[in-house]
Amino acid sequence: MALTCEVCGVPIKTLPSRVEIDGATLSVCPNCAKRGTPIGGPLVTHRAATPYAISSREVAPEFEVDPEYDTIVRHAREKLGLTQEALGRMINVKPSVISHVETRKLKPDLALARTLMHYLKVNLLVASSELESDV
Repeated sequence: MALTCEVCGVPIKTLPSRVEIDGATLSVCPNCAKRGTPIGGPLVTHRAATPYAISSREVAPEFEVDPEYDTIVRHAREKLGLTQEALGRMINVKPSVISHVETRKLKPDLALARTLMHYLKVNLLVASSELESDV
């Protein structure tokens, strides 16, 4: 993959120059190098992920939202004495989202499930392997 100039977007065929433009350090083509202050030092290039990092991701268990998420959320919210509106304000979502989750009209994605878990102090995620073994 050829490097491109971070200012004009042209592919850089020669060694890119590192310059500072308005406080940002950029890798630029020789044409755009005139627009900034030259900076010495090696260019930072992105390295490919090591096989170790890839294999560690494959080993991590996949999680899914608990099939009983609606009752878990409703009971936890009621136990804390919160309304749907108050919980919605706490986690920065509309009250209708909380209502839809509690009535199973909306299955929360992993991000929303983790946020609900944090604020309601409940567990909404189960390992995928655990769900498959229950079937």
